[in-house]
Amino acid sequence: MSQPGSVAPQSLIDAFQATLPWPLDAFQIEAIEKLEAHQGVLVSAPTSSGKTVIADYAIYRALETDARAIYTTPLKALSNQKFRDYRRLHGEGYVGLVTGENTINPAAPVVVMTTEILRNLIYEDPQRLQRVHYVILDEVHYIDDFPRGAVWEEIIIQAPRHIKFIGLSATISNFQEVAGWMSQQRGDIATVSVTKRPVELRLWLAMRNEFYPLLDEQGAIPRETRQRAQSEDSTDRRLSQFRRPPENDLLPVVDRLRHREFLPAIYFIFSRRGCREALARCATHGFDLTSDAEKAIIDEVVKARLDQIEDPDEAELYRDLLDGGTLRRGLAMHHAGLLPYLKELVEELFQRGLIKVVFATETLSLGIHMPARACVVSSFTKFDGKDFAPLSSGELTQLMGRAGRRGIDPIGHGVILKEPDVDIGTVYEAATGEEMTVESKFAPTYNMVLNLLRYHRPEEVDQLMEQSFGQYQKVVARGNLDARLANLVQRLADVTATRFQAEGEPCCAERTFSSFIRAEEEIASLRVQMRRVKR
Repeated sequence: MSQPGSVAPQSLIDAFQATLPWPLDAFQIEAIEKLEAHQGVLVSAPTSSGKTVIADYAIYRALETDARAIYTTPLKALSNQKFRDYRRLHGEGYVGLVTGENTINPAAPVVVMTTEILRNLIYEDPQRLQRVHYVILDEVHYIDDFPRGAVWEEIIIQAPRHIKFIGLSATISNFQEVAGWMSQQRGDIATVSVTKRPVELRLWLAMRNEFYPLLDEQGAIPRETRQRAQSEDSTDRRLSQFRRPPENDLLPVVDRLRHREFLPAIYFIFSRRGCREALARCATHGFDLTSDAEKAIIDEVVKARLDQIEDPDEAELYRDLLDGGTLRRGLAMHHAGLLPYLKELVEELFQRGLIKVVFATETLSLGIHMPARACVVSSFTKFDGKDFAPLSSGELTQLMGRAGRRGIDPIGHGVILKEPDVDIGTVYEAATGEEMTVESKFAPTYNMVLNLLRYHRPEEVDQLMEQSFGQYQKVVARGNLDARLANLVQRLADVTATRFQAEGEPCCAERTFSSFIRAEEEIASLRVQMRRVKR
């Protein structure tokens, strides 16, 4: 292998391209070239657009130049998947894994780990990062997450200066602001933004188990869809004294997905219990979505994986936990509570198109490579830690990100199941809303403060706190407010200078004008009260 920096970047890019079965997209080439020319790159692109290829290039470059690379993810499941992918690509001796559950070959040139593990490494053993040239921060928009977002900020601020960062993010509106803050901490960070999905997404609203298009070609709600939704709302109001049943039922919806050829599909349910109950209902009613040939392949895959387990007791445990009957019929569930072995099996079978419907929690939408033809959102409200609130535009975009398999499906489908207490306008606003805006959730924790005080003087800790993204956003906002204040001061000066003069004498003073404004407000309030009385 060559020494770092001894190989011309273009020759490395050409060599990397030769390892791929398809040509690089324009944005991928742009990002790779900017990575070579800058201290890092932030890539904002839709799910399944291929932004991970930039991380693949950084890892390829590290291996070719005798350097090291670290790939971080927010989820153990995603870390496990990336570890398997890179180990398959580069060989067992070159790839390691460090999560809270597993530690495999941690001294390898390429190590996949959860973000918190890297944060701890920076504090506790920074010497291990001396030969690390690249750190990939997957799902970097997690900066917006509370309380975990502070971990991403700590890493960007505290990591050794020689490390280049590759930030991979879902489509966000303020990527330039995020890159501006990163540039303050790391040096010049370039940006690449892509807003167009690689596969067109078509949204549907499910009412009474029928699918209606949510948007027409002009981006408005079709008349038939609106009329049907209003009809349903009228019925709900007339029956408001009764407990309202759900508008859609699981079994007919799955059957409708099959008849419309929307399979394979990810069916999002926001609880593990809900996933288990959905799978049990399908099993009870004998749903069968696979052919005899597919059943035979599923049996072979399951047997091959069980044969790899050396401990017979462990193999028997997995065999008992594995619902082989529903799995053979193309149905499965996926959530954080499953054992890693079972999750990996479900992921492999789904990627091969053998599982037709997987009932999953929203963790499946966060970077795990399981593209589908359709994604179904079973509920438009979700518990946010305090209350049940409608999905935001960013959350809906994230959930629908897996719809449409690149190179396979010309169109991806997103199905939203309408609920009685959710207005169609709320769904429409989320579907057509603006891109997600990342806002810092940085807040010092006891763990963070103690770690900082172990290695820095108190005055240095204060300075480090001032480097947070939250502080950067406040400074930027303050600058914008200063500009607005200067403008208002100038306008006030103009008003004061003229004083509404007429023939050299002011028609009214500032006090008179203020009294006029208060009177206008009182009149408006009285008009509102009059309208209420008339009703």
